[in-house]
Amino acid sequence: MSLTIAFSPYRLLFKHPFGTSHGLRDGTDALFVRLEEDGVLGYGEVTLPPYVKETVPEAMDRLRILAGQGQWSLRKLGEALADHRFLEDMPALRAGLHMAYIDSLGKQLHTTVYQILKAPITVCHLSVMTLGICPPKEVLEKLQELPPTGAFKLKVGDDRAVERLELILKHTSARILLDGNQGMSSVSSAAELIERIPAERLIGFEQPFDTGRDRDSRVLTDRTGAVVFADESLQNEADMERVSEAFGGVNIKLMKCGGLDRAARLIERARELRLKVMLGSMSESSLGCTAMAHLSGLADVVDLDGPWLIKNDPWNGITVLDGRMVIPTGSGLGISQRSDLAYIGA
Repeated sequence: MSLTIAFSPYRLLFKHPFGTSHGLRDGTDALFVRLEEDGVLGYGEVTLPPYVKETVPEAMDRLRILAGQGQWSLRKLGEALADHRFLEDMPALRAGLHMAYIDSLGKQLHTTVYQILKAPITVCHLSVMTLGICPPKEVLEKLQELPPTGAFKLKVGDDRAVERLELILKHTSARILLDGNQGMSSVSSAAELIERIPAERLIGFEQPFDTGRDRDSRVLTDRTGAVVFADESLQNEADMERVSEAFGGVNIKLMKCGGLDRAARLIERARELRLKVMLGSMSESSLGCTAMAHLSGLADVVDLDGPWLIKNDPWNGITVLDGRMVIPTGSGLGISQRSDLAYIGA
């Protein structure tokens, strides 16, 4: 029986409007991909926030084109994904298709994705939960909605950041990762935030400055000793060498790098360059975040909190138990569907 490809467009909605230095949004457009071969179903996710170039209609059109290129099998799709030119202009779509492929492969082989990727089963102990830019009066209520992992990512870059930071410092003992999303105006303003956090509670500072100001990140580290993580400055493996000159860590995201296989290679290269590794997301559902969690044993910091920020997550996947992120058992990704999705044949 040949491989069939189907997809389901979906709008992931936040529980609260999510604020970053880029602005405020209520959700994220997504496309769920389903592969079927010999009765085995594999699932993938393509999540496309407004600041990326790909769109859901373009992804659907490309899947239709792929489906029309003759009969596919899981083996043939794996060979296509191994070619670096395959979907090179659409990394998020490749990530979603590779996710569905490796989920299917794991189910056919009765093994887990982390075993296929040769990643350790040990889950990273440091998992952060994100607090977006919001009025300080909302901080404590939002903190109570998040599972107690002992670490928060605080979005900054606005004029109320200090107030939110002080509330977290006062009312929790959690460790803190600052995230500028390129919104910090100067090294001094970024250093001021860092210096308010006791050293033992500071995880680091993610992408404080615009991608054209990477040297300022090195200056910030030299001034404060903080680990500065590259996010927007790192898009793919070709950027890694340059990034290592200015940053002490990298945030690797599936929708940017193009898939779990590429994420694993990025982690390996980061370790060679002695960089800290964070695994991040673009507000994916439990499907995409669970997929990335299969690499969490290779990471220093895990930022896969989409399932706790979304109110209409159609999947069951990773959970938090005793402050630690837990990967579901079962072959493939181990995910299950929480609500029905309407799939369209490609």
